[in-house]
Amino acid sequence: MKRHGRTKRGSACGLLVLGLIGCGATEDALEPSADAPQGTSRAALTVYEQAALDTANNSASCQPLGNFYWEIGNGAGLLYGIPRGSGVSATTVMPIASASKWLYVGAYVQSKGYANLSTDEKKRLNFTSGYIDENTTLCGDAGTTVSTCYGPTYKNVSYRPLQNGRYFYNGGHMQKLALDDIGARKGTGLLSVMDWINAQLGTTLPESDSDVAVAGGFSGSAAHYRVFLMKLINNQYELSSKLTVDSVPAWPGGPDVSYTPWSAAGQAYYGLGHWIEGETLSGVWTVTGHSSAGAFGFYPWVNAARNRYMLLARSRQLGGDEEGEKSRACAQTIRKAYELGVAQP
Repeated sequence: MKRHGRTKRGSACGLLVLGLIGCGATEDALEPSADAPQGTSRAALTVYEQAALDTANNSASCQPLGNFYWEIGNGAGLLYGIPRGSGVSATTVMPIASASKWLYVGAYVQSKGYANLSTDEKKRLNFTSGYIDENTTLCGDAGTTVSTCYGPTYKNVSYRPLQNGRYFYNGGHMQKLALDDIGARKGTGLLSVMDWINAQLGTTLPESDSDVAVAGGFSGSAAHYRVFLMKLINNQYELSSKLTVDSVPAWPGGPDVSYTPWSAAGQAYYGLGHWIEGETLSGVWTVTGHSSAGAFGFYPWVNAARNRYMLLARSRQLGGDEEGEKSRACAQTIRKAYELGVAQP
């Protein structure tokens, strides 16, 4: 549903990781007003909405994506959503791949309390623990438990001492954590993984057999994930104020980086279960947002000021890690158009 909004001017300072401090540019924070009747004509759209729609349909970064759904909102709810093409809407359920990581970590930190996390737990959450998947087989058979998923039939997670303390993007870190914490839980049914996730996060994510693969097996829609992002920016989670803590370099060639799928230009860091995006301004790297892109193209994002969220939902299962980067590039281009009121090429 499209909502019209009024503009509230405010400044936003980006909190930097690893001792770097800097402020991002001032941006508008849109506040949703009462629901207005939906319209389909160009005249019914604001200049900002029209710019976003034109960019989604015509931008070079969005053209290769096929059908998708994009939306932007704040702590009060959805501001504007665009279904491009047919078959994908806010309620379309799809596998979200690595976007699962942010949900699992949000639930884990919520259940434990950040102050109670050990150094070892934090290393499993920022991918420096040395636990690596030996097998990419998804744990999707009915009745499979987290413990079974960890074993040789599926993920076969092993400890590699030479990788302890180095960043290695891999689900094995989280899978080992889940083994120790919720090992008996299944994908669906009584005492499922998703029952536990939803109870911790206050969400209604659907169950699937592959939920036992906590780093990449969840399914959901933009509407499901929106609830998590809204609660995150409304400071309703333990993780809300911890989005930059325990972060480590995660870009190719970065210090102590063994493996990363990050392919965008510039630096990036990895916090507790999510990417920390940024840009270099006057020689200082500044946080611009937080995300958890999935390999099939599902891309959730929260800005550095934690007053705006964004989602791009699509599922292209023949792709790979590059699909997440494609979604990121398209989503950010649409966001720029929406905030400036000018369509982007």
